[in-house]
Amino acid sequence: MHGKVDHAALKDKYKVFLNPSVSEVLCTTTAEALAMGKFVIIPYHPSNQFFMQFPNCLAYRNEFEFAANLRWALAHEPEPLSLEQQYMFTWEAATERLIGASAVTIGDERHRKQLGTSKVDERIAWFHHEMGKGAMGDTLRKILGGGPAADQFKYENAKILMAMDREHIPHNNSENYGELFSKKFNGSVLAEAIKVTFANGAFVPGNLEL
Repeated sequence: MHGKVDHAALKDKYKVFLNPSVSEVLCTTTAEALAMGKFVIIPYHPSNQFFMQFPNCLAYRNEFEFAANLRWALAHEPEPLSLEQQYMFTWEAATERLIGASAVTIGDERHRKQLGTSKVDERIAWFHHEMGKGAMGDTLRKILGGGPAADQFKYENAKILMAMDREHIPHNNSENYGELFSKKFNGSVLAEAIKVTFANGAFVPGNLEL
């Protein structure tokens, strides 16, 4: 076991990659191994569907197929990727797949309007946008488990303040909760309750008691 090592450093040191996970979702390590021309041994699972098209992908349904695939891979050499297969691992190809997956036909849009789901989506998107603004958004992201990545407003604000310091522009570093929300949201009962709760220190992230 090599521990944490960059794949590029092991390019010529291994030819078989095992990934038995059925919960990883992104499966980037599997994509990296295939792009480097390795065998990958992975379970049949919806998250692995994309990789099934490559000849070096050896999928298994049970422990017997797993053992057979591993034995076969150790006794053979991976097939070189064709130019078309290499392209499948580029950002350009990934972007094309994203656009294709997110495309909505005119018929789909008409059906969504009839069901009223477009309006619901708009309201959800607006609410998500408003709740994610400012320092309040950072706090909510922390509550929901965002970890270090939750401090988006703090990070952007620090960059702005640094730029102002370089230009010798005076600034007020104090928090103004009244400017964290749009005018439309700012007057709502929910916004007022959230502002009062956080401003008074009545809620401390990390001290949840359910």
